[in-house]
Amino acid sequence: MNDIPKRREMPEALRERLWTEDIEPQLAPRHRFGSMRAPLAVAASVVVLAALVAIGFTQLRGTDTNVASGQSQLVKDCVRTTRNMPDPTSWRAAARYDLSSQLGFVVIRNSRTAAACVIENGKATGVIGGAPGSTDLYGQLTPERPFDYLTSMNYPKESIHFGITTDDVVGLSLIGPDNSVSPGVVADGTFIVRDPIGENSGQPTTNYVRATLANGQTVQGPLRN
Repeated sequence: MNDIPKRREMPEALRERLWTEDIEPQLAPRHRFGSMRAPLAVAASVVVLAALVAIGFTQLRGTDTNVASGQSQLVKDCVRTTRNMPDPTSWRAAARYDLSSQLGFVVIRNSRTAAACVIENGKATGVIGGAPGSTDLYGQLTPERPFDYLTSMNYPKESIHFGITTDDVVGLSLIGPDNSVSPGVVADGTFIVRDPIGENSGQPTTNYVRATLANGQTVQGPLRN
């Protein structure tokens, strides 16, 4: 019974088309002969069609029933609006950065990898670049490089960079080619940093990351290897 989709309202355009093209033409002639057999049959077919439409909508939405009950609404929205999201119940929210009240970003993660999700008007609308792969990115972090790059949102005059860190990274800044320092947001093994010097991810990196560890040590390396 868990496979039965939730009841959904039929779109107005489809409901009107069914009435105009299928139901109404058959109702009028049958009423003149005093028979309700055909209208009842047509009504039954409409119910079946509505159920099929609801099933189709559920399949298009993807993972409505696979999110975990303990996940935040932002994470649920990220998972539900991203196709082929691996292990949908395993994700949780980490670093978040709001550009404005209308636009922001949140990094979601599990034990293996992470992904950057767009927030529009308070609702997560999908993962940047599509669902992440199955590679264990956290397993590739080392003491020499306790951070790694995920992806970016590049604008004409700035970029927003997203990445992951080891648990002992408590602070992170981006050092630009002009030695400018842009502090980032670090939370639960993820980071977001806003860079006023735009760096296209298709070009060689010009920025360096300076990570501060819990013991006070700093580790520096290129944003992208």
